[in-house]
Amino acid sequence: MATYYRNLGSSLVADILDQIGIQNSILELSPVYETAIAIGPAMPVLVQSKPNSPVGLREGLMNAVDASPKKSVLVISSDTTSCSTWGGLTSRYAKLSGIAGVVVFGAVRDTPEITKLHLPVFASNVTPLSGYNRVEVTSVGEPVNCGSVKVVKGDLVVADRDGVAIVPATHIQEVLGRTSKLVAKEKQGVIQMKKRLQYLTTK
Repeated sequence: MATYYRNLGSSLVADILDQIGIQNSILELSPVYETAIAIGPAMPVLVQSKPNSPVGLREGLMNAVDASPKKSVLVISSDTTSCSTWGGLTSRYAKLSGIAGVVVFGAVRDTPEITKLHLPVFASNVTPLSGYNRVEVTSVGEPVNCGSVKVVKGDLVVADRDGVAIVPATHIQEVLGRTSKLVAKEKQGVIQMKKRLQYLTTK
């Protein structure tokens, strides 16, 4: 993880985005394992329902990984949560290819394998049902919508246990510039709270 991203967390980023009038948190996504953290440039991937696709879902996802620079975060938007759009084999391929993490606005499966691989994966829900012959990748690198949030290639993804925040590429430098000031302000708030607690305990 790049040094200048080290202080970033989804809650901190959401606060900064609030300050500049942008609400860009993808709601109701959870990490596959609690310590998962993924920070990096977005590579949007669109998955849509299509029975008996001539190009299998797995092949389409591996092609998306191949098209992504190392340290990218795949942001997969699916039009269904009734079947999985990401699983263990694609996680293994992404891990070996240097992908920083995967955000799935949809369902995933094979969570024990993903956890063992220690690939940061975030998803709307978990299902045992395969996406094979049910969904296919229809675009890679084109903007996708994850609920009310539009994700564009090169946006900054910040995903952790609290959730997933998306920083538009045009605002990355501004958000990074505000980070140190907000961190310092929060540290000052912690100091003040400790002083108040000390006062209360000595009364």
